[in-house]
Amino acid sequence: MKEMKLPKTITPCPIKDALLEIRFSTKMHPNAVFGLIYNALQHDFQNKVESLPILQLPDALRAADPNFKYKPHYKISNNTNVVQIGPEVLSISSYPKYLGWETFSKKIISIIEKVEKIKIIDNVNRLGIRYVNFFETDIFNNINLKICIQDKNINYKNTVIRTEIGLGDFKSTLQIANNAYNLTTAGSVIDIDTFKEGRLEDFFAQKEKIINAGHTEEKKLFFSLLKKDFLTSLNPEY
Repeated sequence: MKEMKLPKTITPCPIKDALLEIRFSTKMHPNAVFGLIYNALQHDFQNKVESLPILQLPDALRAADPNFKYKPHYKISNNTNVVQIGPEVLSISSYPKYLGWETFSKKIISIIEKVEKIKIIDNVNRLGIRYVNFFETDIFNNINLKICIQDKNINYKNTVIRTEIGLGDFKSTLQIANNAYNLTTAGSVIDIDTFKEGRLEDFFAQKEKIINAGHTEEKKLFFSLLKKDFLTSLNPEY
C-alpha cells in the first residue's frame, strides 16, 4: 500500500468502538480461566462482573459448536475500558469513549502484562485490532472504492460490502455499509478488523511492537479509503 502521512486525529471523531482481541490456547480448565484473569485485573476493574448471554447455553452445546470457541463469557469494566473474557479469548475495548491510541495502547499493555504474569496462556493464536467508525453520511460518496456492473457504477442504495485484504504480516477484514444507525441517527459504517494469525510464538516478548504494527496497518487502510476532500472536511491534525 502506498505510504501516506497519517493524521493523529480527525474531528469529529468517528470511532464508536475500538478493541484489541487475543485468541489463545491454555491447558487450564475452561471454567478456571475467568477467575484467574479477573483476580489479576480486579484492582483496576471494580465495577460489576457481567455474565454474557452465551452462558445460558448448555456447556455441551458450547463445546461442540466451533462458532462459540472464541466467544467471551464475562465482561468487566471501569470508567474507560471494558474487558471481555472467555476460556480462550481476551478482548480490551476503549469504552465509552475512545481516548486515542497513546492512552489506549498503554492500557492494553498494562492489562496484557498482568495476564502474562499468571502464566495461563500457552500460545497466542490470533491478534486482532478492530475499529468501528460511524459517519452521518453516505460513505460511498466519499471513499476511494468503486463497485461496477458491466463497467457501470451502481447507486449504492442500501449497500453492504465485506472483503479481506492482505497487509504484510497482517490481514484486514473490511466491512462498509451505508444502512447503519447510531442510536436513531442514520449513516454509514467503516469496520476494520486487522489481524495476525500464526508466527506469534514470541508475542509476549514483542507485544508492543506487534500491537503497534497492527494498529498502524489498520490506520493506513482506513485513511487510504477516504477521498482527499472528505478527509480535509474532517479537520485532520498531523
